[in-house]
Formats: sequence, C-alpha cells, structure tokens
Amino acid sequence: MFDGFNQVGEQFTFPFGIGQTDKYNSSSLDRMISINKVPDNIYEYNDISVHFRASDILKYMDTLVGQFKNLTIIRKDATVDDVTGFDLVIDSTGFKKLLTNWDDNFVEISDKVPNNKALVFRHPYTDKQNQCVPYSIFKAANSGWIWNIPLGDQLAVGYVHCDKFDVMDEFIEYIQHKFHLTVDRDRIGTVRMRTGRNKVHMKDNVVAIGLCSAFIEPIESTGLYLTTSALKRITSYIDGNLTEQEYNQQTNDEFDGVMNFIIAHYKYSKRSNEYWDLYKNVPVEDWKEIDIFPAEAWDYVLSGFRSDVTRPKDAVNPQELIDIQRGKEFYKWLEDERNLT
Repeated sequence: MFDGFNQVGEQFTFPFGIGQTDKYNSSSLDRMISINKVPDNIYEYNDISVHFRASDILKYMDTLVGQFKNLTIIRKDATVDDVTGFDLVIDSTGFKKLLTNWDDNFVEISDKVPNNKALVFRHPYTDKQNQCVPYSIFKAANSGWIWNIPLGDQLAVGYVHCDKFDVMDEFIEYIQHKFHLTVDRDRIGTVRMRTGRNKVHMKDNVVAIGLCSAFIEPIESTGLYLTTSALKRITSYIDGNLTEQEYNQQTNDEFDGVMNFIIAHYKYSKRSNEYWDLYKNVPVEDWKEIDIFPAEAWDYVLSGFRSDVTRPKDAVNPQELIDIQRGKEFYKWLEDERNLT
C-alpha cells in the first residue's frame, strides 16, 4: 500500500502478479487489506510475495549443497587472478564489484533518482494484532519514503532518502508513533546505496549480476527482479542464444525501462518541497511497457496520482470474498503456520 505519495491522506494499492494469465482478483486483495484477514486457501493463490531474512535463506541453501554432485563451494575472498581460465565467471560481490570494477563503466542516475541512503530499524511487535498485517506499507515522508514490512516476529521499518537531507529526527518520530516506545539512536542502522547501472555487464565471459550490475532504489523490489531476469539471460547466453553484446543491450534496456516506471512514483505527486520537487522535471515515458510492468501496472500507479487514469477493476468473486471473511486474522494465521513447522 502506498500512503501519502500523491498527498497526505491519500492511499493506493499496487498488487503483485500483474500480467499473469491466472491473475489475482484486486477486489479480494482489497478485502484482505481492509479486514486484515487471509483465507485458509491462501497458498492456492498463484502470486504471493514474501519477505525473508537473507541470512536464514543462506543457511537453508547450505543444507541443499550436498544434493548437487557437480557443485563445489569454496569460501574465500576472490580476486581477478583467482577466476582466470573458467568458461564463465559471475561476480555477485555487491557494490564492491571485486571482479568487474571496469574503468569508465558506470552510469549515474542521481539526477533522476536521488535516493542513495536508508535508515533501518527492527523491533518486536508492540501490538501484533494491528501491526502484523498481510501487506507492506510504503509511506511518503518529507525527504523520501518509509517502508513498513511485517515479518514473522518483528516489524521492519526503513527510511529511504537522499543523503543531502537529515531525516533522523523524522524517522525516530515515526518509529515512536508506530511502536509507542522510546528509540535509542544507536539501534538505527544505515545502508548506503550507489544508484545507477553498468554500461557493460558482461565482458570476456565475466558477468556482473545483482548490485554489481545495477541498482535503482528499494521501492517495488526491482533489484530482486533485475537479478532473476539476469539469471535467465545468462542461461540463454550459456545455451548459445545470446551474444555478449545482446546480453548487455537487453540488460540496459530493461534497467532503463524499470527506472522509468519507478520515477513515475514521484514525478506526479502533488507534494512539494525541496526533495519532492527534484522529480518534477525528470522526463517519464508513460505506459512504456516492460515484462514486469505492463500497461495495467501503469494504470494502478498512475491512478493513484492522476484523475484522468482509472484504476483497473476486476469482476467481484463472491466465493473469494466469503473465504476471506471466514479466514483468520493474519497474525493468528501466521502463528498457526509457525506452529506447524
């Protein structure tokens, strides 16, 4: 849910699964949000987004390594000299780019997307019934936006912003209101981001992926999408269906298309101050479709800002609405699921 992006007091939702053949029913999702319940058959829904701790996922993946006879894990800091002589090398070392820090190879986007820093905070629920909800909240703030992501045992919040603005006091005030507690500044972490993309992502069978390749900003979780999309392209390259040049061009075109969609979240806002006005003159090509954001996605987002755009509507599914009404409050459903494992 986007809260206050157009102006204070206004909200709009943007569901996952847009463009899929067996898609969501937006009226059902709106109902889940309004009553904070999920149906017993929620796992039968084709498009469900999840949030997870990366450290826990890595631990789980370690348990799977033994299932692959042709996989060897070597844990060490690699250098360029360590990876010569291989058919394909993938650099996934994040912003450090330990293997792909090629000269004059980065396109900055700070003139279009100025967000380059996030303050982060986590805390156990203080009112689980009302705070543990089946959706994420993205709340517009004076100099950026605040994510509010309910996890299994705690609430995660973060303030994405441009580092030319000091947002610490505003963030602390938000946390205190959300959790009803006194905040120790030492518990607030900082994440710095370099926004932009490489000019070349693959060269001489070495390919940058993830943060090594490109990053826009956290909104819409496009970093995860760009990574999974790159993995598909790498597979196509391995199969001989793409050249290095084609890989690089497709990667850049996709990034530019995603960035275009992200800018639209800010450009059309009625909010006005030094931060929000940074976007007013940034060019956006409305309804420029890409795989993850087809025309329907544009309708959802632009309808949150513009009166001349209508939010997509699906035919109401009465049985789904009944199942949701009979379902459990999300925090109870989540507790029951955790007890099953």
